Amino acid sequence: MGKLTYLRPRRGDIQPVLVLLTSHRLDCFLVCIRCLERYTDLTRFKHVYVVANAPAPEHLAMARGFVSRHPNATVIERGPRGLVPAVHSVQNEILAAHFDDVIIKMDEDLFVTPHWLEHLIDGYLDHAERPDVPLVMPLVPVSPPGRHVLNRFLRLSYPSERSMFNGPPIEENWVYHRWMWEKLIHENLADVYLHDAPSKYAYVGYLTINCVIFDKRIMQLVLPFPTTRVGGQTTSDEKAFNLALHAGKMKVAVLGRSFAHHYSFSKCEAYLRSHMPLERIWRFMQGLPDAPVIGRRSRCPAVPGELRLLKVGG
Repeated sequence: MGKLTYLRPRRGDIQPVLVLLTSHRLDCFLVCIRCLERYTDLTRFKHVYVVANAPAPEHLAMARGFVSRHPNATVIERGPRGLVPAVHSVQNEILAAHFDDVIIKMDEDLFVTPHWLEHLIDGYLDHAERPDVPLVMPLVPVSPPGRHVLNRFLRLSYPSERSMFNGPPIEENWVYHRWMWEKLIHENLADVYLHDAPSKYAYVGYLTINCVIFDKRIMQLVLPFPTTRVGGQTTSDEKAFNLALHAGKMKVAVLGRSFAHHYSFSKCEAYLRSHMPLERIWRFMQGLPDAPVIGRRSRCPAVPGELRLLKVGG
């Protein structure tokens, strides 16, 4: 990824708080934390919270192993399985404690790439004084905002394959899931896209919450997330963000030159696993060029037992 570099000096001394949610996709979580460790200086975070929602014992052990390698990290285990009440109650506690901080929220099936954090912080700083753009996210190809941003590029670069990237909503479009991952891994789609230096930002009126940076501008509109189910009210943090964006006529800034990779939406997961296993994706992710030089502790290769987890599945 020759264009996926970060040459701009740091501005300010922002130390975001990372909130990483994990529940049942153990192999995805493994790839997620390994990409974090390979491509991130984790000491740049004020704190890292791993919110473990009713994980299996082996999964919890993996989460505890991750935080043991990083003194600024903590595991918070909470059940039962589900956003309501468990995950939302933890998020409410964390975000209330860090209301004046900058937050990065990430899901267990989101895999970062080189310099993702520098680009994300840079994007946040570019929009920190804009009340109409309270959230910034990387370009995530397997997501509705990512597909929207890539639309013109896909139509021009792959005109004969339009049937592969058009069709049903991304959340249930298994054809797009498989096609996009094959293009990323086998045809260097990210390199092709970045070659012509696309716009630094695109703006959309909605988000998927796989990876996003935000602060009190949006928190004051959505907190607290619901911890009980009430008829007619949203039970999803993603819906809460999107309702606030719509009500306030606000936008999300999508980074045009920094990728992060979402593995799969739930409706397409079983199919994608049978055609694009996590082991293959991990080997692709760990081989991305232009990785920053960071501490030895943060460059942990997968050990044989962990590769076994990728082969078996979460």
